[in-house]
Amino acid sequence: MDFQPFSVTCMTCSSRLRVSRPELVGSIVSCPKCQSMVQLAPPKMDPGAAAPIAVGTHLVDSDALTEDSIGPSDGPDSDAPPVQPAGGFAEPPPVVTSDPTRSQPSRDTAAAADPTASQPVAPPPDWHSQKNARSRRIAMLVAVVLASVVSASVLFAVFRRSRSGTAQTQTQTPDTAAEAEPSQPQSTPDGTPSADDTVDGDSDGSSDGDAEVDETAEPPMVSVDDEPSGNPSDGVAELAPVNNPPSSENAAPPSDLLTDSPLLSSSPLDGMVPLPAAPLQTPPLGDAPDPTDDETGTLTELPKELQGLLNGLGGIGRPQFTETQPAPDTIDEIQLDRAAEVDVDLEVALDPRDEANMRQALGLTVAMQTSDPTGYPLNDLMLLLSQLSGVPIEVEWVSFDIVGVPINSRVPLPKGWPTVEDILTAVCAATDCTFDKKARSITLRPTDEKFNQAVAELLDLSDLAPESDSAVTVARALLGQTEGDPTKVTIPTEGGPAQLAVFVCEAIRRARGAPGKLPDAIFARWGGTYDDQVNAWPKLQAGVSGPPRIQAATLAALVRQIAKLNGATCYVNWQDAARRDLKPTDKRMPRTGEGVSAADTMKQLLEPEDMLARVVDGEHWWIGSDASLDRFPVVIWFDDAAAAQETQQRVGMVLQGAAVNEQIIGAVAVDPKSQKCVAILPRFLLRQLPRMLDNAL
Repeated sequence: MDFQPFSVTCMTCSSRLRVSRPELVGSIVSCPKCQSMVQLAPPKMDPGAAAPIAVGTHLVDSDALTEDSIGPSDGPDSDAPPVQPAGGFAEPPPVVTSDPTRSQPSRDTAAAADPTASQPVAPPPDWHSQKNARSRRIAMLVAVVLASVVSASVLFAVFRRSRSGTAQTQTQTPDTAAEAEPSQPQSTPDGTPSADDTVDGDSDGSSDGDAEVDETAEPPMVSVDDEPSGNPSDGVAELAPVNNPPSSENAAPPSDLLTDSPLLSSSPLDGMVPLPAAPLQTPPLGDAPDPTDDETGTLTELPKELQGLLNGLGGIGRPQFTETQPAPDTIDEIQLDRAAEVDVDLEVALDPRDEANMRQALGLTVAMQTSDPTGYPLNDLMLLLSQLSGVPIEVEWVSFDIVGVPINSRVPLPKGWPTVEDILTAVCAATDCTFDKKARSITLRPTDEKFNQAVAELLDLSDLAPESDSAVTVARALLGQTEGDPTKVTIPTEGGPAQLAVFVCEAIRRARGAPGKLPDAIFARWGGTYDDQVNAWPKLQAGVSGPPRIQAATLAALVRQIAKLNGATCYVNWQDAARRDLKPTDKRMPRTGEGVSAADTMKQLLEPEDMLARVVDGEHWWIGSDASLDRFPVVIWFDDAAAAQETQQRVGMVLQGAAVNEQIIGAVAVDPKSQKCVAILPRFLLRQLPRMLDNAL
């Protein structure tokens, strides 16, 4: 008998080992998977007996099933010639499809059913257990249910959208017809029925079947004009569809029941809902609407009362002008240089520094002794305390100048081992000032009582009598004061406007030739004649840098020492330094010594931080950014009285052009007493005035 391959099951790992070589029958080999020993013994089967196969819980005779399912021509011994494929091509291999719902006979049962087979054969490749088949049937059922739900939802959404578009179109159509037909037609006096009566009679006389074809169909809409049309055929054309209604056999179903398929649209515009009348189609006020006008409205059709709303939509925040007032030339049209942009370090903007520990900073104990018995300069002392505490201490320079306390004046120091807070308290007691604690800095300023008293005295223009009224008028015009007592200059409640009001009144006094109430040296820092202020606050160009340094020092100590070597006190704008994350305790080691000027040293310190040092006067330096300096307001007057009107016009044009792009502090007026032009300008505009005035002066 021929050898038939068979399979053996490993008792350890349940793997099936196929034996295809006869010499291995009866031997013991190791399992390739678990290395256990397996005996390759052939299965013991009776070739004469055919074991029935089990389908479910019943036994089925496999021989009977095989004989019934295989025809005479399908057997292996059939003499029927094989069918050749048409066209001369080889027959493609049969495709075996798996049916998970059909029970597959097991390998052993199939082998037993074949009397000629002596050994069992391998199971078919598409064999699955009943558990897998049941899982697949459940998964397929769930997938079919989900697909049905999704399909139903999509179809419902498409149908509802098409129905809503059709309903809106039908709603708008009767409204339009009602507007076009203001009156109902009347019957003729002689009893002859009108055209509408004839149409209705014909419609009523039609067959009942025609009337009951579609009860949901829309009734035909017939519009009858009061005046006969110029073309007689128009009326016939309108009545023709009504006199010849379609029969029920050829009647088409209503259009609202036939939804357009989104997959078979003939045009991209199909199914779009008509938009309502736009606001731009509103006729001008006072004009009757024309229902026959189908032209689309444009921007020019807006009423004048609404056209003003469109002004300035391209530039929100810019000043607006009335329709009759011509727009001023922009800063680009008059070729003005813009103010420097505020440069903020990206890391500071995204991750601000933590708040300062004021308790720790002000609780630091120090001992100081000065060689001068009168004390230590106020501004230098604040720089020293900033260096020790690590918290920037800024002095309100302008406020101290107004109250008559220069920032380079000396203040006494407490003895012993005082804390930083004790030193600040002693300074405040000696100068009648106070200090404010902020999140990351400390501000030293005069007390409110002292500052308000000084401002009220400086704003009193009674010393210019009998022309004090005109001086008050000019001052109020420059300050933009429209409320309050018109015979007095209103005292602003905020510090910045109050400081500006003081310098405006001082400029009016000096423009009229009267003595000022502030010392000339103090007022010259914040105002003066056009010739004196146009080139004021220049950059530091020279100076002594001191001996070469062998170790790094803090920023506050460096600027204080270099300024002191040149006989000046250095004011630091710590707000600009905070934008660049520059602290008083940051250490630097610039190049100093012989051949290196103070300007070069300051440039090494400040240029990487977009800051610079400027000379205010012989005793004061200022450190800050160009952005802050450009926006500082300065009060000036022009000595040329003959060209005052022309100067006022040109300066006003410059201010208007600059105000279009940025909010600035500026004003201009002519003093009627001195006939001189007085102006408030930011320093970046003052710097460009020589080029803008040309030969006006």
